[in-house]
Amino acid sequence: MAKKGLNIYRRKDGRWEGRVRIRRSRDGKAGYRSVYGRSYKEAREKVMALVKELAREEIGQKGSVKEQGTDGCGLTVGEIVDRWMEDKKGDWKESTYACYFQIVERHIRRSIGEKKGQDFDSASCSVFLEGLRRKRDGAKISSSYARSIGTVLRQAFRHMSLEHGRALPVLKTGKAGRGKPVEVPSDHTMEKLMGHLSEHAGDGTCLGVLLACCTGIRIGELCALRWGDIDLEAGVLRVRRNMQRIKQCGQGACGTHVQVQTPKTASSVRNIPIPAPVLQLLEEHRGGEDAYLVAGKRKAWAEARTVQYRFAALLKACGIEGFKFHTLRHYFASRCVRKGFDVKSLSEILGHASVKVTLGLYVHSTMEHKKELINGVFGAAEA
Repeated sequence: MAKKGLNIYRRKDGRWEGRVRIRRSRDGKAGYRSVYGRSYKEAREKVMALVKELAREEIGQKGSVKEQGTDGCGLTVGEIVDRWMEDKKGDWKESTYACYFQIVERHIRRSIGEKKGQDFDSASCSVFLEGLRRKRDGAKISSSYARSIGTVLRQAFRHMSLEHGRALPVLKTGKAGRGKPVEVPSDHTMEKLMGHLSEHAGDGTCLGVLLACCTGIRIGELCALRWGDIDLEAGVLRVRRNMQRIKQCGQGACGTHVQVQTPKTASSVRNIPIPAPVLQLLEEHRGGEDAYLVAGKRKAWAEARTVQYRFAALLKACGIEGFKFHTLRHYFASRCVRKGFDVKSLSEILGHASVKVTLGLYVHSTMEHKKELINGVFGAAEA
């Protein structure tokens, strides 16, 4: 199996093989040249050396090529990301392509599209991303979105180096600072909300939000959920689809459309046990197999932004200060850990590929819990 991001494989004979894409001079068709090593590290070093050698041959240079800032054959940053997107388009979901297209058109092409790739190194990339994160047309760009822009640039440059033999700088975008920490609602707040949802479980939105509170599913997963995905006998929720609004891409294209598709990652396809109180409410208000759990007024389904509006109205009706729907997922994870959940099981329920994501982004300690812990240590007088 290839190492992630590189065309390097371990052969049956135990050796490592690295392949670099080239363009044959006779017929013009794409081909590959292979190098071999006794370890992954050795094969990778030979791959990078071959990339530089091919670049020297293409631009007619005889001297050594610098590790950073070598000639990418005059390609601009815009041309590099365009070639990468064209090559990878067939491997991506429509939603992934739309996301990258938006990043390229809104941020990369406008600001640095004409810059020479050979002059755009890690330092230049860091300055560019920090500028975006601080201010853009009077509005800040989130740290997570800045990281996404950096990922696009890093992957595009790597692709052109490894797959097309272009000697370009190896971009190291680093780790952008995290945004504001998520403020998880208190148990009292959530009990108030879930009590209201239970009382109005005959409403599909209330029942769906309650299910999200107790399972940690994403809003797109809730929107795509049909009654047939809920096994009431087994007490299991089967997450198989995701709903999202996608921007149309291309010259002259505008507008958006809603799409239901399989989740982006294999780990997001999962089965989640349903708590007994919620299962009972689901049984009482059971709908048809093909019916969506959360329906729209004019359509059979309700998309994410509609559910967001309804969720905001529910919080207001309960007298609760507003917070985002996604915060329910953070609350679910944090509460599970506080109640003794093992992180591996929690990570699988949330659909994370790694427990690091679960612990790093979704597990929070409330002030109430901190007070309990500190009082447990210092609150009682020692005998």
